[in-house]
Amino acid sequence: MPNVHAWDEAKEIPKEFYKRCAEAGILGAACGEWPEKFAGPAPVEGGVWDAFHGAITIDELCRCASGGLVWGIVGGLGIGLPPVLHFGSEELQKRVAPGCLAGDKFICLAITEPYAGSDVANIRCTAVKDPTGKFFVVNGEKKWCVVHCL
Repeated sequence: MPNVHAWDEAKEIPKEFYKRCAEAGILGAACGEWPEKFAGPAPVEGGVWDAFHGAITIDELCRCASGGLVWGIVGGLGIGLPPVLHFGSEELQKRVAPGCLAGDKFICLAITEPYAGSDVANIRCTAVKDPTGKFFVVNGEKKWCVVHCL
């Protein structure tokens, strides 16, 4: 809490803080299901993690009274990494998840369309593999769509 105002004003959270959050289990908590494959056993008695544990973790993080800090720590990770963990190839998961969960990399998911905004249930755009199976053909309008891991 002593740093939140300065970080909000600077519009930047120090990278070292992400590492501290990773060590405390906060980054893994942002993923919904505990990502044991990449983060090790859940940091709770008995190692059984559920949504309630995640809610408690995020609620405790919110005590700092800074939406910017909370969103900066768990927001992008919480919507960007779960699709990789659930639908990404093994190779993609291995390349992305460990760095994100260690606080070394950042990930986000940004989806928007002219008619749906960020309401993913109403997106119209599709991406279908071409007959060769090597490329995707994107049909529809996008304002932008980014899955980014730095």
